[in-house]
Amino acid sequence: MNLFREVIEESGYDTMGFTNPIVAIDYMNIHHDKFGLFIIVYEMPLMKGCELANKIAEIDTNINMVLVTALNDVVNNTLNLELIYKPLRISQLLQILRRYMSVTK
Repeated sequence: MNLFREVIEESGYDTMGFTNPIVAIDYMNIHHDKFGLFIIVYEMPLMKGCELANKIAEIDTNINMVLVTALNDVVNNTLNLELIYKPLRISQLLQILRRYMSVTK
C-alpha cells in the first residue's frame, strides 16, 4: 500500500491511511470535512469494509467510498459502493482518483 500512497501523493492528492477501522471512525468523527474519498479494503481486522463504510456514511453522507475486495461474493453492500477487485492496478487507482476527486495542487 505504500506504493499506492506514493502514487496518490505524486498525483497531487493528500492521503491518510488507517490500519485500524476504529481509529478511522474516531478520526472521521472529528475531521470528516477533510475527506473526499475513502478507499476501503473489504477484509480487515475488527470489522468488514461494508460495516466501516456504513459507519462513515452515518458521519457524512457526502463522502465518496469505494470498496476493494478479492472476493466475488461480497455481501451486505447496502450502500451500493463501487467494487474494485484485487489485484488493484495503479492505472485503476488513478481512474478512481480522477472519478471521485479534484486535484488540489
